[in-house]
Amino acid sequence: MSDDFTYKIRPAARLIHTIGSDLIGDSYAALVELVKNSYDADATKVDIVFKYTEIENEVALIISIKDDGHGMDFDTVINKWLVPATNDKLKRKVSKKGTRTLQGRKGIGRFAASILGQEMTLSTIDENGEKSEAVIDWRIFKTDEFLENIELLIEKKETKESSGTEILITAKDEKYQEIVIDDEGNKDVIEKIDSKLSYWTEATIKPLVEELRKLISPFDESIEEGFKINLFFENSPFSRIDENITIDTYPIIKFYDYRISGTITDEGEANLLFENNVNPEAVQTEDIVKNIPVSDSSDFCGEVRIDFRIFDREPEAIDNLINKGLINPVSKVLMGKNEARRALNEVFGVNIYKNNFRIRPYGNSGVDWLKLDHRRIQNPSMRISNNQIVGFVTIQSEEQSGLIEKSARDGLKENKSFLGLIDLASAAISEIEQRRFLYRVKSDKSRGKTTKIQDTINNLFSLAGVKISIGKTLSEFKIDKKAIDEIDNILTKEEAKKAELKEEIEKTIAIYQGQATLGKIVNFILHEGRKPLQFFNSETKVMERYLKFYRATNDEEYLDELTKSINGFKINSKFISTLFKRISPLAKQKREKKSDFSVLRVIYESLDVFKSSIEEANISVDVIGDKKVEIFGWSEDLYIALTNLIENSIYWLDISKSEGKKIVLEVIQNKDTVIIDYKDTGPGLTDIEIESGAIFEPGYSKKNDGTGLGLAIAGEASDRLNGELSARKSDNGVNFQIEINK
Repeated sequence: MSDDFTYKIRPAARLIHTIGSDLIGDSYAALVELVKNSYDADATKVDIVFKYTEIENEVALIISIKDDGHGMDFDTVINKWLVPATNDKLKRKVSKKGTRTLQGRKGIGRFAASILGQEMTLSTIDENGEKSEAVIDWRIFKTDEFLENIELLIEKKETKESSGTEILITAKDEKYQEIVIDDEGNKDVIEKIDSKLSYWTEATIKPLVEELRKLISPFDESIEEGFKINLFFENSPFSRIDENITIDTYPIIKFYDYRISGTITDEGEANLLFENNVNPEAVQTEDIVKNIPVSDSSDFCGEVRIDFRIFDREPEAIDNLINKGLINPVSKVLMGKNEARRALNEVFGVNIYKNNFRIRPYGNSGVDWLKLDHRRIQNPSMRISNNQIVGFVTIQSEEQSGLIEKSARDGLKENKSFLGLIDLASAAISEIEQRRFLYRVKSDKSRGKTTKIQDTINNLFSLAGVKISIGKTLSEFKIDKKAIDEIDNILTKEEAKKAELKEEIEKTIAIYQGQATLGKIVNFILHEGRKPLQFFNSETKVMERYLKFYRATNDEEYLDELTKSINGFKINSKFISTLFKRISPLAKQKREKKSDFSVLRVIYESLDVFKSSIEEANISVDVIGDKKVEIFGWSEDLYIALTNLIENSIYWLDISKSEGKKIVLEVIQNKDTVIIDYKDTGPGLTDIEIESGAIFEPGYSKKNDGTGLGLAIAGEASDRLNGELSARKSDNGVNFQIEINK
């Protein structure tokens, strides 16, 4: 026999303390939550006042958060405002006037006031003149009482005052005792200090100002009309903090060098505008319409609106930033360089906004959620760092985006939608990085004029300039011509001796570039070898089974099956062996002497590396030319150049939506040169990419995860063949030419 009883969950009073102090996070988040409540109340402004005073001979701080919104009636206060986790705003979705999307959704933000002080008074007046006041001592929620036994003083009365809400929070530094029980059950009383007052210093108030300035999107076109935040200090002990602080936009963001803005739909269709504002008198713009995919581990996250503004930070770029009109808001004169850098340091980062309000901590100093600094380490010549970007990403509600804000107000849950948001934002930044890089190369702003490695080596080992200089100087000193000729001969012999060392250096560089190319195409090699390895793995078990049956029965039929399996092993073993032979030129640790070799033979060997991938992507290949055409040099260099070109073509043709995917290689022999004309029907190159030559710069890549080494390596390999790799304009796809002097 058993007795069945029903019970109710009886939350302890500490639950309120947990929701407020422990869950919300910090004092900044607490103030932000209260400001959001004012916004939800259709307020046109919210005034935050820090008033330093004395209460019962003790220093205290009274924080006032006051708005001119529609306020709350008595019923709303007791049945909604005081109810933890109410879903009232989640159900309503829009404000009372219907003009604003409600910020509060979880019904816990208001309890964050317990972080700011020990006591709180809520005074709210609705539009009918009903005034309700509630007094809360947050300390009583630290007791062992049940929540149902805690009583609060709430009054209501009629008034002629205007509607609105004011929250007064009293903050002190108070001592309190905490009982600690060790593992053996022994109790110990520890004295602690609740430092609500001394938390606020000059060092913590400055970040508060920045938090409030970033709370609403700091871009003019995104600010919600009719909602302003003001911050005041009364009797402040901090002389360097202004009593009245206007929470306004950052003027520096108008003077960006480059910008990309627009929308990306919930299916990845991007409609963006790129702006080059380095010279404000000749702004260059480009419309970008393309599809942006997300990775397999990610999901699309609703419609996303982006606005990324990039600032170069070299000394001349800072000068240019100032000359665009960057004014000191106090002195009203142009800022100095250090001021400009400080202003940029205050605002940089990529913020996330939902319904015009920022989601912390994205955009805070040190929060590099897009890992821009990590990307830049891998490719410093092209990628931007986190301190070069001022931007915001505006997302839709949780229902539309799948982006869920954490209850602790410390960001978004890192689910598949969040990873998708990273993919989309990173792709948009790649678009601006590519165009910025092209402009900087064309205008020699990147790292000066690029010098080819081969030219550098030739200059390093050439004594021609030295011989001319010495000969000229000796002639001026009336030295006998015979002596001058003798010195010239000595230098010529020395130059010849070093030619061998020069070739060894060239060989070493070539070997490293071959290995780099091998690393680039390793995915293709693994793909090619996967089928034979799968055959070996599965067929071994089949052979073992047939062998077992044959031993048991002596049936010749099983021997026939074994013979078929052995033939399959031979075919796949030969395939693996051929694959290794194909890639061996890239893996060589030593190079033989230069010699004549067939151009077509190397072309076919290069294509063979990608045979399966070319077939699976439905790419047709045409090779045109005479088998007798030969050039002198290391055949591995042509192999390196071609494999890098083919790898690029497969990548872009594979993601291209165009019909008739094709690669064409034609060998043309002239009197003094051999030209390898290379074309594909992919998305091609822009005029500025071809004209600037930036595509051959190490680091330039249009792939999100690209190293930007392929074409640079291909170009250097062509140079070693006494040739040159160049890009030509084409109406359909890319057109590269390797022109080799005989």
